[in-house]
Amino acid sequence: MLVTGKTLGQWFLLAIFGVVLYLCFRMVQPFLMPIFLALILSTLLDPIYEALARRMGNRRTLASLGICLGLTVAIVLPVLFLSISLAGEANDAYQNLRDPETVKKIASWLDPGANPILRKIQPWLPTSLGFENFDIGTKLGSQAQQIGVAALAVAATFATGAFNFLMDYFIMLVVLFFLLRDSAYFAEGARWISPLSNRQENLFVERFRVVTKATVLGTLVTALVQGILSGVIFLALGLRNPILWGALTALLSLVPVIGSASIWVPWTLYLLVVGSYGRALMFFGSQVVVVGGIDNFLRPKLIEGRVGMHTLVVFFSILGGIGYFGILGMFIGPLVFAMVIAFLEFYIESTPGSNGL
Repeated sequence: MLVTGKTLGQWFLLAIFGVVLYLCFRMVQPFLMPIFLALILSTLLDPIYEALARRMGNRRTLASLGICLGLTVAIVLPVLFLSISLAGEANDAYQNLRDPETVKKIASWLDPGANPILRKIQPWLPTSLGFENFDIGTKLGSQAQQIGVAALAVAATFATGAFNFLMDYFIMLVVLFFLLRDSAYFAEGARWISPLSNRQENLFVERFRVVTKATVLGTLVTALVQGILSGVIFLALGLRNPILWGALTALLSLVPVIGSASIWVPWTLYLLVVGSYGRALMFFGSQVVVVGGIDNFLRPKLIEGRVGMHTLVVFFSILGGIGYFGILGMFIGPLVFAMVIAFLEFYIESTPGSNGL
């Protein structure tokens, strides 16, 4: 290959272009997650936005602003109400824990002489884990200062997390506003650089839209229903703080495998320890059959059935997505797998001898 001044200049420009692209990526990298969330929300809210824009005489800026404000109200009000309820119930739980009568009850539950179940378990435990070694009242009093310091650390962490959430939410809202208002502009730009055919582009966009709706709505609706049903079970059985435990059930049900079991298993053991065998049986049965049944019925119906992927693929996409991206990976993971499947379909169609066009 003959190297000339012109080819050297082209390679030099290409190198500069690569460096500039890398710098652009590094500058945008901290905001990739809010941008991706805005892309998901724009896909979900686009039909509502289009209907609102038609009602407003095609005033797209006003319609996009209305969607963003409506989304903020829809998120802030429930979170504010839930935070107030959770704070009140958490304070009640803390006050009950400080009550000397509660401490005496806990100590009596951990006394093998008064609890027949613990009396049977005691011989199987090491000497260092003997229940008689648990002096609840003394330990709570001696570690009050450490508990206070830990509470302050948790409060500081919560404040930092709340600030980061607000910043990410603001960025997401700005991106969502422009994605809705200027959707035609961004779509035209994507088509201009896309090497895919029109049919493949439409298939790709449709696959993204279907997977987004299925994963987001399916996961959130399932978690919400599980939380409500769990809270109703707590309320019906006369257990304390049903809103708190219902909200925690909804939150933890987003986690694969363990899910809501991380709430009802300890509570079942607690009811057995305190001797409330009837409530323990009713609580266990209702949580497994009702709450667990909803997860096994509703989630597959809303996600696997609409996405068109095998249950095992969806399972690993959610699990791997959470492991790599955090809690938002439950939405990102299935999207990534769906896009890979779409590209594989394009490759198979373009292979000589295939039936694709």
